[in-house]
Amino acid sequence: MNGPDQITHWRAAIFTRLVQVCLVLGVFTAVPSILQSAREGLWGVVVVDVIALGWLAMLWRLEHLVAYRARALQFLLITFAVGLALMLQVGPVAHTYLLAVPCLAALLVGLKPAIWLLLAGAVAIVLTGFAPPPDPAAVGLSDDAVLRAAIVALNYLFIAGILTFSCGVLLRHLARSLAEGEQLAFYDPLTGLPNRRLLLDRLANLLASSQRQQVFSAVMFVDLDRFKTINDARGHATGDTLLQLAAGRLSELVRKSDTVARIGGDEFVVLLAHLAPDLPAAGAAAQLVAEKVRAALARDFEIGGQFYACSASIGVTLFPKISLSADDLLREADTAMYRAKGAGRNGIAYFESTMQAEVERRLTLEHELAQAIEQDRLHMAYQPQFDCQGRLHGAELLTRWERDDGSMVSPAIFIPLAEEAGLIVPLGMWALRQACLAQQRMAAQGLALPLSVNVSPQQFRQVDFVQQVRNCLQEHGVEPALLILEVTEGLMVEKLDETVARMNELAALGVRFSIDDFGTGYSSLAYLKRMPLYELKIDRSFIMDMPDDANDVVIVQAILAMAGHMGLRVVAEGVETQAQADFLATHGCHALQGYLLGRPAPLPALLDLLAAQAALSARTPGTSPA
Repeated sequence: MNGPDQITHWRAAIFTRLVQVCLVLGVFTAVPSILQSAREGLWGVVVVDVIALGWLAMLWRLEHLVAYRARALQFLLITFAVGLALMLQVGPVAHTYLLAVPCLAALLVGLKPAIWLLLAGAVAIVLTGFAPPPDPAAVGLSDDAVLRAAIVALNYLFIAGILTFSCGVLLRHLARSLAEGEQLAFYDPLTGLPNRRLLLDRLANLLASSQRQQVFSAVMFVDLDRFKTINDARGHATGDTLLQLAAGRLSELVRKSDTVARIGGDEFVVLLAHLAPDLPAAGAAAQLVAEKVRAALARDFEIGGQFYACSASIGVTLFPKISLSADDLLREADTAMYRAKGAGRNGIAYFESTMQAEVERRLTLEHELAQAIEQDRLHMAYQPQFDCQGRLHGAELLTRWERDDGSMVSPAIFIPLAEEAGLIVPLGMWALRQACLAQQRMAAQGLALPLSVNVSPQQFRQVDFVQQVRNCLQEHGVEPALLILEVTEGLMVEKLDETVARMNELAALGVRFSIDDFGTGYSSLAYLKRMPLYELKIDRSFIMDMPDDANDVVIVQAILAMAGHMGLRVVAEGVETQAQADFLATHGCHALQGYLLGRPAPLPALLDLLAAQAALSARTPGTSPA
């Protein structure tokens, strides 16, 4: 609710209570006045009081039928009319009514109407001043000082009570609103812990006091390791409960002088105040608390009768440090936390200066990679695949990145970087276009060869991925069967039904699928019979020690046998020795890929190799091109 709406809400609440109070006070003050006036024959006073009470009752009963502003203005009109009538009937004692009107108007409808009513009251007082003063005897006030005092007191009580009540209710609403606003501004609504804003304020104060007192404190950044998996699998209600339980465990482990905050998602920060005057002792104290936190969050959480395991990665930095702000300290703890997460999770890492250099280098690489993708400064290498007779069978596209200074960045570095930075989708689309452009060049030379291109899970799960593939194939006039999309087993972990449906759409176009790095990912093989697969690629980790390693031999033989029964082709990656090639050929592997047969090379080299094979096939009867 924004400011103007909130004020309107307050005014409506005040007005509802105000009308009720006026009716109650009116019964106790106006009814005796009406009876007394009737005995004295002051029928004008009787009429004014009866009309006023009736009108107030109507405003109370029609609360939900008449707009608030209209009812408020009518209430002010009643008060003004009563005051004016009493001034003519009784005299200056009725000035209290006119004084109440602009005050109530300011509370109920705003300053501008209040100013107009203030002026109207002044005009009324001036005009009524020309009227002859009422005869005290005529209004029953001549000799009865007690009655005169009683009437003045009743009028004062009525008007002052209304004003006092209105201001009191307004201030109470304002206090409650300020408290709610402070809660929303400085505290997390789910866990009740301080939020990032309050955390940074407390961290800045702690940094200043630690510098003055020359004592070390610590910032501890805590990230729940498996929260996203649990939240996605079991729903937000379970995830919210888990966060609340985690917050409770953290709060139980720290002192009253420390702070536990939730700064977003599954991230918590703990401020450990004034640990020790020397760095080793402070580090030991922080380590002790960090171990308690790690152990506490590693215990299973019971939610709805089920148990969930959710460990934590913890980053710690100690301060004060020269020229570092609260934001700098929080960033250091965050950096250390990512180091702990990268080391296998459920661990603790302390910030070191080398980490910051690594983060800056990574940020630089991320920026350069984004520019390289946008400006088309990456290039593609093609690694050939051969069948066991030495014929060219296909090729895999491998992205290469050469920086402006001439240094090469390994795909093992920039592919994970692209995934974390959200660049993997545009990078994947660039690779898909390169495959279609390569097919277009081959077709122009009368050549054809299946090309495999890697597709990340993020790219595959794009809502319009099927349409993107269809558009790319149509734009370049590529036969869909010549495009093989390589996906990893990790694609099957989430939303298997949706994944299979999308694969079937692409298979209906003629596109073929290959499972890359087969045997290293998904633990269940049930997905194989549901997916429209063309081939499996045996991961190089199973090939490199063959045929000397008996375990690798058994694994490769099992994969080949299973694929044979399912009618799937098999490509072995990482073939580097003749012994490996001979073993695979003997056991029925369909295609080999590795340095023994061919290294990744630019497209012209692949075209030359394909053209030479086509020429040889033309000269050799009975030999068909790839």
